[in-house]
Amino acid sequence: MHKPAEVALAQSAQSSAATEAKRNAADLSFHIETLGCPKNRADSRRMRASLMRLGFREAREPSEADFYLINSCSFIREAQEETIQTVFDALKVREIKSPHMKIGLVGCFVERFSDSVSSDIPELDFTIGTHRYHEVGGLITERFGIEPAGHAANRAEEIMSLGDDTARPFAWLRIAQGCNRKCAFCIIPTIRGPLKPYQLEDIERQLAEDKALRGTNAPLREVILVSQDTISQGVEEIEKIVAHLSLKHEIEWIRLQYLFPDRRILELLDLFEKYPKLVPYLDIPFQHVSPEVLKRMKRPSDTALFDEIIEKAHRVRPDMEIRTSFIVGFPGETEDDFEMLKAFIEKHRIDKLALFRYSHETGTSAGDTLSETLTDEEKYAHINELRDLHIEKRKQYALGLVGKTEVMVVDEVTPTEITLRRAQDAPESDEVVTVYYSGAAPVAVSDMVEVTIKGYSEYAFMGQLAAKK
Repeated sequence: MHKPAEVALAQSAQSSAATEAKRNAADLSFHIETLGCPKNRADSRRMRASLMRLGFREAREPSEADFYLINSCSFIREAQEETIQTVFDALKVREIKSPHMKIGLVGCFVERFSDSVSSDIPELDFTIGTHRYHEVGGLITERFGIEPAGHAANRAEEIMSLGDDTARPFAWLRIAQGCNRKCAFCIIPTIRGPLKPYQLEDIERQLAEDKALRGTNAPLREVILVSQDTISQGVEEIEKIVAHLSLKHEIEWIRLQYLFPDRRILELLDLFEKYPKLVPYLDIPFQHVSPEVLKRMKRPSDTALFDEIIEKAHRVRPDMEIRTSFIVGFPGETEDDFEMLKAFIEKHRIDKLALFRYSHETGTSAGDTLSETLTDEEKYAHINELRDLHIEKRKQYALGLVGKTEVMVVDEVTPTEITLRRAQDAPESDEVVTVYYSGAAPVAVSDMVEVTIKGYSEYAFMGQLAAKK
């Protein structure tokens, strides 16, 4: 019988605490390795806050940590393999450099494979599932008999020394947990459970955690609202969150991610006219455009709606850029189905495109009931063909931006170059703009500056500073 891993950890806490001498959290450090998507990064921030609140210090390197936490992903086979490899890498670090390190596996992988993960990887010291990220600090102190030491995040000089994770202009805010969809290829509802929207107080709590961790570092300029299925919370609820965040002076940009393509998107697009802080960015995974493939995927198969969404997005905001994803090689996909994907890319301006090889996953309806019809070699060939087509289409549009001056946010400053982003690009997944300089740094992280685009190379821009906003 499936039993969530965090329950097993909590049940074993008292016996373990009794066998170890009390240590002070202020003398202990942690390192978090985050795998997977931005939703996981939002959860890692919550873990980080819970640990620092109890006095733990953050280690710059895994080898310097007393506790090494791996926030896992298990969405597709490659993610599972990456999680396992990361665990093995951590075990190697412990063996060579840090024999007293405790290694914990957290998140989706644990939730999905909770019946076997402890027996298959007995070297793990603890496992925690997907519903108690905000309690990780408390669970660890109880599990290992550690005395809390107060809120380490109050030590501004320590926060300042933590590097680029705090000195950044953006934060991911989770606005819901779980999903009610039944997509044939997806295991997330099984792992995360049904949709549970967050309230405004949950959003405020996350902002407070981010502020505490940020300390006196770069001000927060951008919030990215994430969940497994953002639109299913309803346009009215999303508007409440956007309206609330729009009142915060230092926040300049609000970004929505992971919007399921149902008809409510057409209503949601009206918010982009009403709230100027909503960036012109539409993240909407279509996954395929063949009606027959979409039916087998158990997703909306009215592809005319996709056309309608794209057309309205560009009508509402002419500068809107669209990110989507396609799954290539789903069972039963024919050459005609694949040609539909190519035709869709030719027809529409898709600015950011993620391409995934279909992965047969046990526990999904597709993995349990459908048979593979394409080899991995055929899938990769199709992915390469779509990528080449998209690169050429994107290049035509991007070169048209050369010479344009836009307000951008500074993400990073090094001794020789500045990394910035346009409003149309999400952090850590989309394009960046690089400005080279010499001498004293003319800007700081979180500055909003005008930049003239001077050139474009595959998925990257070069720019020149114009002036501070």
